[in-house]
Amino acid sequence: MLWRFATDASPVPPRLVLAALPVYLALWLATVALHAFRWRMILSRLGTDLPLARLARLWLAARAVGSVVPSGTLGGEPIRARLLTASGMPAASAAGAVALDRSLELAGNMIVGPLCIGAAVGLGGGSGSGMVAVAVSALAGLVLLVGIYVRGMRGKPALVPLCGRPCGFLPPRWRSALRAHAARADTALQEVLAAHPRLVPAGVAVSLAIEGLHLVELSALFAVFALAVPLPLLLLSSMGIGVAHALPVTASLGTLEATQIGLFAVGGESLATGLAVAVAIRLAETLWILVGLACLATAPGWRARERPCR
Repeated sequence: MLWRFATDASPVPPRLVLAALPVYLALWLATVALHAFRWRMILSRLGTDLPLARLARLWLAARAVGSVVPSGTLGGEPIRARLLTASGMPAASAAGAVALDRSLELAGNMIVGPLCIGAAVGLGGGSGSGMVAVAVSALAGLVLLVGIYVRGMRGKPALVPLCGRPCGFLPPRWRSALRAHAARADTALQEVLAAHPRLVPAGVAVSLAIEGLHLVELSALFAVFALAVPLPLLLLSSMGIGVAHALPVTASLGTLEATQIGLFAVGGESLATGLAVAVAIRLAETLWILVGLACLATAPGWRARERPCR
């Protein structure tokens, strides 16, 4: 339907450039490989060595579940931990590896997010209090992550203080249990940082490389649909995808399309361009969700064991 609207609204009907498709696929696979490589960095330091191809399959499977489940992509993290335990890794170590990998990804997002917004505004791609609020919130999250990292490196509790006043609305019993879990997590974090002080800087560097490659991948996707997207709108489009994925909506249905159409309308582009961009991103998202679900269905240890009937 969006493609039909884009065709009717544009004086030049949208078209496909199949010659650009292999370039996009290669860039997308490179992005997946970097995600698996960052995860492997963490696992190797925790004493688990899994092939890169297998980790890529597990990451794709978890990403698909996180996209389908209305949890802002967080629903895929328990799947990753479950698949790691099926590979023989202890449950606590698996959960810690997934949490650390997710934190490194968030650090990359919070660094690149304000930079993208600032560059887009500086290049005349948009303005307004909404973008400033997004940038400020990303910077606040980055400051929080840096604070946790610095306190962990110094051997001081970083997560336990967060269970104080910020969680004052919880019942005392819940606060006590949460504080106990945070204390154990602080101990594990301090041990990992003390044993591998270069892990976090290296992981953040890989996250920044992923963010940069994602922009090139997105431009290749637009090239498949013969869309010439200016750099400011390319930056805002990437930010829009991240915002849509953060919302607890199943497969980002509606939010992904509305975000892209709104950003391109604010950027002065025609309705047809916004619709065509929304179609391109939606088709890519649907394809890779299907690929991830196929990886999940064939993942070793995922299928439930057959139980004898009584």
